[in-house]
Amino acid sequence: MKRSVRLGIVEKLAKQREDQAAQALAQVRAQLDVENNRLLELGQYREEYLGYLDQQGALGISMQQWRRTQGFIDQLADLAQRQQITIDGWHAREQQVLDKWQLLYQRRKNIGQYIDKLSIEEVLVEDKKEQKVIDELISQRFR
Repeated sequence: MKRSVRLGIVEKLAKQREDQAAQALAQVRAQLDVENNRLLELGQYREEYLGYLDQQGALGISMQQWRRTQGFIDQLADLAQRQQITIDGWHAREQQVLDKWQLLYQRRKNIGQYIDKLSIEEVLVEDKKEQKVIDELISQRFR
């Protein structure tokens, strides 16, 4: 079995690893989208409650009600900060997975290029062998 054919198996395994890394990257990016949406929702809720507090404040609201609503708004702000930290963690994970995918992609590409080079060399060797056989046949014929 030719070396290039044997290395084709290695290339296939490298492609599988690359595909797995690409799937992991897609999953991380999907989770990052989910986390970003949560942050947007928290910001929207906070804005809604701030608007509610302004509206109720203009109409006259008890101090106790104002404190409860303001406390809830503060909790939303704290949650948004924690959510941002979570998002930052997902961004770091995304970069790690992207780096891994790029490494595997380059490795597979290098293997493919090496196999192409070997295939060309194998063809050249076969051509030389064929030419040698043809030359021998021709020289035998004219003897």
